[in-house]
Amino acid sequence: MSLVEQRNRFLSFAFASADILVETDSSCRITYTAGAVAALGSSQAGTDSDGVGDLLESRIDRTSRPILKALVRRLKPGHRLGPVRITIDGREAQLCGWSLGDDSRIRWSISLNAMHAPDDVDPQAFERSAEGAIASARNTGTDMAMSVLRIEAGDDIERLIGPANAEQLRTSVAASCALAIGNDGVARQIDAARTALIHARSVDLAGLRDEVMATLKGFDLGEADVRIESVCDAPELEPEIAVQAFLHAINEAADSGKALDVISLQETADRLMHETRKRMTELRTTIAGRVIEPHAQPIVDLETGKVHHYELLLRLPGGRPIEESVGFAESTGLIHEIDYAMTEIAAQFLRDDFDRPALAVNLSGKSLTNMAWAKKFLALLADLKIDRSRLMFELTETASVKNIKTANNVIAKIRERGHAVCLDDFGAGAAGFHYLRDFPADVVKIDGSYVRNASRSERDTILLRGMIDLCNALGTETVAEMIESEASAKLMRELGVRYGQGFYFGKPVALKELKDPRINKTRAA
Repeated sequence: MSLVEQRNRFLSFAFASADILVETDSSCRITYTAGAVAALGSSQAGTDSDGVGDLLESRIDRTSRPILKALVRRLKPGHRLGPVRITIDGREAQLCGWSLGDDSRIRWSISLNAMHAPDDVDPQAFERSAEGAIASARNTGTDMAMSVLRIEAGDDIERLIGPANAEQLRTSVAASCALAIGNDGVARQIDAARTALIHARSVDLAGLRDEVMATLKGFDLGEADVRIESVCDAPELEPEIAVQAFLHAINEAADSGKALDVISLQETADRLMHETRKRMTELRTTIAGRVIEPHAQPIVDLETGKVHHYELLLRLPGGRPIEESVGFAESTGLIHEIDYAMTEIAAQFLRDDFDRPALAVNLSGKSLTNMAWAKKFLALLADLKIDRSRLMFELTETASVKNIKTANNVIAKIRERGHAVCLDDFGAGAAGFHYLRDFPADVVKIDGSYVRNASRSERDTILLRGMIDLCNALGTETVAEMIESEASAKLMRELGVRYGQGFYFGKPVALKELKDPRINKTRAA
């Protein structure tokens, strides 16, 4: 084979896995480029060129430069590092680097529009990805650990070296952590001094510490030290609970003012995990045994003052609220069992007497994205022998819906079966408008904080009117929560709200005591 043929073969192999090939000298100044070079950012002169003579870091986004520097520090002759995520002109890409060892030059490959680039240094990536990383590792039999890398500098880092230097240090440390844990791990910068890591137990933490210590030498931090403490994953817990216990342990140690060491971290995590298991058992037993006393609160037509339907509320024996357990149930997966049980209770109530009032059952966003639960739930709805217009569902905002498409498919099937869907607590968070855009809600329940403040805050009134006008324009009916006075009910009606809920119209009563609203006397608005 001729030299030309060999060259063409290797170039073909290279471009089969990358869009851009770059060669740099030991200082990362570009000596050669090939491929889609026009996409390699802007040159130092602000013109599109082949990049030769430019520093490679000048051709990638500023936020990605610490990652490049970390790669260079870790790259050894005869080794390859990456792929890692970078951005070029705001466009996601993957970067790999390798050194042949026979010269001082480094060869780089860049793949644009990378589909599986990890969110290693994104501060939000930890909570988004940790659960999946642990679940995937357990499926493959990989032993995982959770670690905290902490820089001990004797004082606040930003105060010692200034905001700009502190940010540079933070991104450098984050990049080192990302490279150390690899694509299968996740990292989150807690603050300037602490980084949380979830990673394979085989990761070289000692090497990571040495690398970060070397980074610190470039900053005026005196006798600063680096410590890394770890706890092992707890396979008996759901991935999400394991992550939450880990984060709680970190924060608890920080809030208590105690030094975070491996013993305290392990003890805290163990205690939280024990408490979690105990609460899960107690709550599951309560739900499975139907040792619950559902209550119902009226929702009235503001024009007529008559009850339109009741919201079904979960209560423990004696009428005790369970709000503090709902968040826990969502994080442990027990919310699926609660949602199913409450739907069964509502269906039984309506099946026993067709004259009974309509009910609304709360559904967590986490339930809607659980396909096993959704299949079971939709099968339950298919078998109902009731007037379907008398059973509606409220989508709560207590859990973030991660998979909009999946949740929306379930909601669409609920509506196809004749059940109305209500978006609960609209306006309580930024997700409210997000949900309204993605979900075809029939009814929107406006968060009670706006209703409560509307009479004394012009700003809240303006915001409230905007939400109501938006819903009306979309053809979506509205419910106002926390109406506690005649004046509040009147104001909501004047603003265009269709229905109202609150103590003014009635407190929650036991479902078993509920009568037909047609013979109940309610307050006229």
